[in-house]
Amino acid sequence: MRKMTLFAALITLAALQHGAFAETPKVSSGRLVNADGMIVKVYQGPVKPERLVEDLKSVPGTAAARMRRALPFEGTQYQDVFQRNDFTYGVAMFQHGYLEQAAASFEQVIAAKPQEPEAYYNLGTLYLRKNALPEARRYLEQTVKLRPDYPEAWNNLGMVAGQEGQTDEAVRDFQKSLSLRPRYVTAMLNLGNLYRRQGAVEEAEKVLSRALETEQDNAETNYSLGMLYARQDRLERASSYLERAVNLRPDYPDALNNLGVLRVRQEKYSEAMEKFETCIRVAPNYDQAYLNLARLYVVLKDKGKAREVLLALLHQQPQHKLAQQALEMLN
Repeated sequence: MRKMTLFAALITLAALQHGAFAETPKVSSGRLVNADGMIVKVYQGPVKPERLVEDLKSVPGTAAARMRRALPFEGTQYQDVFQRNDFTYGVAMFQHGYLEQAAASFEQVIAAKPQEPEAYYNLGTLYLRKNALPEARRYLEQTVKLRPDYPEAWNNLGMVAGQEGQTDEAVRDFQKSLSLRPRYVTAMLNLGNLYRRQGAVEEAEKVLSRALETEQDNAETNYSLGMLYARQDRLERASSYLERAVNLRPDYPDALNNLGVLRVRQEKYSEAMEKFETCIRVAPNYDQAYLNLARLYVVLKDKGKAREVLLALLHQQPQHKLAQQALEMLN
């Protein structure tokens, strides 16, 4: 049916995944450093001037002063002076979203230990997270130079190459990662999704099926297989995998949205509406669900409801051009 062609194009490819760290929230932050450039305190969110003034007054200037701040009670010390572990400090900062502070810590590790592959790897992964691909490549290549048998580094190099459009290189890097760790599901997913983007259906199905056999309860794997079958119009099979992805991760916006798209293609409109509404509820900033729900209301000849959905999206994202254009067309 012609009215369904709008929605067919809305099934989107999953992005390549980052291989090493879980996603971390973006935060607003600042840092207080001492005269040696060492971080003394990290601030999250706005900082009141009076608080900053008090902190500036109390920055410890000697090892003994730092000790008194760290251990504010009487006692006898029976070990050497305390030292900061910049590597652990950097990992903690990375995991909590303080990317600039994490980078500074890893750079200090490299300055002290220039043959330490983990520091190069973490810096490369950090720059990959920031989509700074040349820097990510430089540090990750140094990682595998120092440690050639590092599957996570090869996986992340594959991600860099994939984002740069170097697909053959990306395939080689993912395959190298899997040769070092054959059951590495993240690399399988990245390779399978790369094949899917290329339209190499048989290769994608083979790799993604192997990933599912390795880890059946992986929501990303089920999602990727669902999208692979959706592209082939194998709707029932696609639906079963997307449903499984949602069952494993109820707040999975891509799976909820694209499951709604499948329901539209199957003309199961009430189910489609429920999936889009659920997606909006669990991910209020996920714009595709609003747009798809509005289009569905247009198909159902309910322009008033479509207008309400678009206004809700504009409330979340006032500068959303597609929503603005769609609203103008409804008026």
